[in-house]
Amino acid sequence: MNNYLRMHTITSVIMCLTMLFVASPMSAQGVAEVWINKAAEKLRNKGTEIVFRIHEEGLHISGKLLMDGEKFLYDTDEMKIWYDGTTQWTLQFGDDYNELYINSPSIEEQRSINPYLLLNSYKDHFTITDGGEKNSNDKPVHMVTLKPNDENLEDTYFNIYITSSGDLNRLELITPDGQSYKIDIRSMRNALTFPKGTFTFQAENYQVDEIIDLR
Repeated sequence: MNNYLRMHTITSVIMCLTMLFVASPMSAQGVAEVWINKAAEKLRNKGTEIVFRIHEEGLHISGKLLMDGEKFLYDTDEMKIWYDGTTQWTLQFGDDYNELYINSPSIEEQRSINPYLLLNSYKDHFTITDGGEKNSNDKPVHMVTLKPNDENLEDTYFNIYITSSGDLNRLELITPDGQSYKIDIRSMRNALTFPKGTFTFQAENYQVDEIIDLR
């Protein structure tokens, strides 16, 4: 998988699993839903910052995710992605050559990139099961597993690890080929106010060698 597609996949995992908790509360019917709602309480305020570290096939990437409703900024040393609710800018950094991809995601594309609409009807798209008590990053946690109901995502599932206080500890995606994407959550803050332009690409601040406009 090339770097752009790999990072797009990882970004989608982070978006899906974190935006999940911003969606409308679920009725607490069962242990798994109780834990999901517990974590959600920490993230429902707009203006969220998540500091994370990704582990995938020997790849280790640290980064930061800012979210405000459907808008987001994904920031790592390899790539930055801005989405202002209409337009998405993806800036991929090379050793001496930077590429900027611009697109206006369709509803279907938004669901894979930043599935705000998908998660507003959360119960229709996932089956939730309780994974019980585990240990993650040297902490006791509770695991919840989510399996998409979409037939195209058969044999794909998400594991969410939640501490007793309701903090997210780790997010994990397992794909049908056995590939594992693990995102360790280092810190979270919410109810933040971001400066104007945070979720829009500011051309004067970056070197761009090639622009690929996919709109």
